Amino acid sequence: MTVQIAVKLDDSLAEQVKAAAADAGTNLSEWVRAALQRQAAIAKAMRARAEEDARGPVYTDEQESALMAARRRRAIATLDEQ
Repeated sequence: MTVQIAVKLDDSLAEQVKAAAADAGTNLSEWVRAALQRQAAIAKAMRARAEEDARGPVYTDEQESALMAARRRRAIATLDEQ
């Protein structure tokens, strides 16, 4: 199912959008559809990030320091083996 949505743009923005679509080698509808999909994906990612940031930390500072130290030791050991 498809839905038609009318959007009012001022003359300047309309020209910019038409030029962007032409530069992309696509028609106006396809370009707008792709732009809306990108914006929806960005909004979804930002919501997910905000939810993640709202949660408490996964590790305490001490645990994170220990994990990073262990990672460094493994990296050094791997480099020494080469």
